[in-house]
Amino acid sequence: MHVSTSGADGRGPARSRRESFAGGFCQRNPLVLLVAVLCAGLIILVAQQVFMRGAFTAVSEGRFLRITNDDYIHLAYKLAELKKDPPQGPTLYLFGGSGAMESIVSQRSLAQQLERDGAGKVNVISLAAHRESLAATLALIDNLPPGQVALAVGLTPMRFTTSPAEDSGLLEGKPILVHSPRLQALGPSLYGRGSRSWGLLPGMFDYAGAYIRERANAPFWGVRIPYAHHYWLKGEHGALPLAKRRNVLAVLARDQRLYEQNADYNFEVLREVLRLAQERGFAVVLWDQPLNGSAAGPDWAGVVPAYRKRAEALAREAGVPYIHPGDIADLEDADFADLFHLLDRGRLKWQPSFSEQVTDAILLLGGGAGAVPQGMGSPAPAPEPGPSLSPILPAGP
Repeated sequence: MHVSTSGADGRGPARSRRESFAGGFCQRNPLVLLVAVLCAGLIILVAQQVFMRGAFTAVSEGRFLRITNDDYIHLAYKLAELKKDPPQGPTLYLFGGSGAMESIVSQRSLAQQLERDGAGKVNVISLAAHRESLAATLALIDNLPPGQVALAVGLTPMRFTTSPAEDSGLLEGKPILVHSPRLQALGPSLYGRGSRSWGLLPGMFDYAGAYIRERANAPFWGVRIPYAHHYWLKGEHGALPLAKRRNVLAVLARDQRLYEQNADYNFEVLREVLRLAQERGFAVVLWDQPLNGSAAGPDWAGVVPAYRKRAEALAREAGVPYIHPGDIADLEDADFADLFHLLDRGRLKWQPSFSEQVTDAILLLGGGAGAVPQGMGSPAPAPEPGPSLSPILPAGP
């Protein structure tokens, strides 16, 4: 005799279980609700610890990305990888905005160029990101593993226009899910407050909401997608010359206004970047990111000479080199996708100039150069005991 395994109404056990589970959300019993709240809180706290300790690298990065150019999740994931498995040997870390990302062909290509130029074998790791502020750079540096390290910190008008209100979100993991004790300690002086008791939870909720929205369609939640290191891929074309110039006056006016409002704050953060690097024994090179001066004017409505003057003074004070690869790269309008980002043809021009000047800076601080490198706007005095770039040079002739 056949015995039916379906429920009394013939719907089957699987459907009954689903309906029973869904019915749990309709519970009004206070004890049930209390247990649910406690369980949810525990899950959230565990998730926060997983992010703060970098344990999430057990899962592929591509499953966490919201979009292929998800720079902020890539940074958090990369830092966790670096802590788990620090690079062996001398390492050059690259910081800056999306203009810095687009300025090099690739990390491996730049490492090979540096070796050809005489800097020796150096690991190159880019920690640049879209709209990366100087405070975000500070937080990233605070999380780097120890080692033979040089920091190439990119400067551009947009790096001095971020407001303290925008950067204060970094204390809660917005937009980068990174915990920085140094930035937390500076919170009262920079932002008028320290971190709140909930830690990175606001940043995690922001991330979760954005992940659900972006992945609602294909590729769906949990599907692995590749991270794209460039916004403009090889062979792509930028805007037409007229399109690049269409809103240039509005861009310059905005940057000029925001620079006047926020330059003091951002230079204070840059000072803290240099101070933290010195404390950790990291060498520093300041460098100017590429700008399309043919479209926007070489002085960027006065912002470029203004920030360069202050950056040069700070570089002299700190004893670090400040280089200007654009002075020798011979870029033209067609090399740019817009006002800030290089196309592949522009990277092929820029990277050798950048590598040459970084190598010159290494030799200068290492005592191996007899003259000021071409394009170095403010040669640093020989630093007193403190970091230099010489540790990243391998022994040899």
